[in-house]
Amino acid sequence: MKINKIEVYVVGEDDVTKAIIKRILNYSNNFEVISEIPARGGQVKSQIEQYNKLSETSPVILLIDLDNNDCAPQLLQQLISAKNDDFIFNIAVDETEAWLMADREGFAEYFKIKLEDMPVACQTKQGGRKPLIEMNFSVKSSWFLTHELIKKSKSSEFIQQLTPKPNAAKGPEYNICILPFIENKWNIDNAKQNSDSLGRMITRINNLLTRKK
Repeated sequence: MKINKIEVYVVGEDDVTKAIIKRILNYSNNFEVISEIPARGGQVKSQIEQYNKLSETSPVILLIDLDNNDCAPQLLQQLISAKNDDFIFNIAVDETEAWLMADREGFAEYFKIKLEDMPVACQTKQGGRKPLIEMNFSVKSSWFLTHELIKKSKSSEFIQQLTPKPNAAKGPEYNICILPFIENKWNIDNAKQNSDSLGRMITRINNLLTRKK
């Protein structure tokens, strides 16, 4: 029996973010991507109302980074006042790279890093009464990955791909290196144990699936 899949739009700040969205949709199953909407970080935030309007025709799955903001709920309130139910707005704490490293065992094995060198999760406050579990970084997670963690890899190829050149934000083959991990190896079940913001996105996706059945 053929299952009718829910058609959705995907909005992400870069190729890695969109790959994460699609992987989570595959994890939840029964979704088909109509289109990936290309937009940079600043563009995404400036076009929030357009995506909200678009969700009146088909659900829109959006993922952005919390970055230097202190609280995901407050950032959401700043960006949109009245959100449609089918506009699935998600914020990664602190960046999507943190979600990838939240699969500590899988990330360490794939990138040939000792498990004890991987960051760990801890309780953090996000403006609510209940402390949340997120990966703990003293700097932005993308910077930690490319400037500190990858240097501990046993793979010279990964080090070369992810280490930024002078004046560059990311390594010369960042996407080439990271995308296969997302698509083939990232263990979402493990990662969501170390990231409540990832777990909330999965819950929103599953709730959408339940509503549309």
